[in-house]
Amino acid sequence: MSRVAGAAPRVIPYALEQLFVDQSSDWVIDAVAPVLAWVPGVSPAKSRQPFRFEVEHVEGQGVEKVRIDLRWDEVALEQAVPGVVDHARRLREGRSVQREHLAELAAYGLTFVAISTLMPGRRVTHMQMGMAPDILFDLTPGALRGVETAGRSAGGRAALAVVRDGTPAKIGKRAQLLARADLAEVHLSLWCAAPRVSIMERLKP
Repeated sequence: MSRVAGAAPRVIPYALEQLFVDQSSDWVIDAVAPVLAWVPGVSPAKSRQPFRFEVEHVEGQGVEKVRIDLRWDEVALEQAVPGVVDHARRLREGRSVQREHLAELAAYGLTFVAISTLMPGRRVTHMQMGMAPDILFDLTPGALRGVETAGRSAGGRAALAVVRDGTPAKIGKRAQLLARADLAEVHLSLWCAAPRVSIMERLKP
């Protein structure tokens, strides 16, 4: 993987319902409605499929530009998660106790998309509460493997860079994760809804 000046991004089409094939439904099922509610935004001009995320995919010294073109079939999603379309509507309208956590929950769903597209074959097996990384592939003691996730509703790459790099008053997620001796493999998966951009960075090994 390398940076090529002016190179067109690699385009990856992905249907959200494919997550039920690529990942365990135990994790996917609660993330679908937040993705439906968060990704389209409020502008009619930006609410048409596919929903295009410009992803900066970083591995070591290499950076690849990737565009994930996300789309979904509401009928297929309703078959997998009955009531999901109405759940998404309530989230958009603020009529759900989950509304405060919408960006966080949608970022989980989008991270499942990123894992399925950028790390094909990898499957989420665990999620941690209150400790990074959120999403785990492997629970081996002293050698955890997983992905730390965050979402921001606005601010673009600048907002995601603050999450990654921190501020003078707050340590960023990159430094926090690199300091952990118990992580054998860890990635950062950061998502912004307006504009639709993402940073997917491998930190270890």
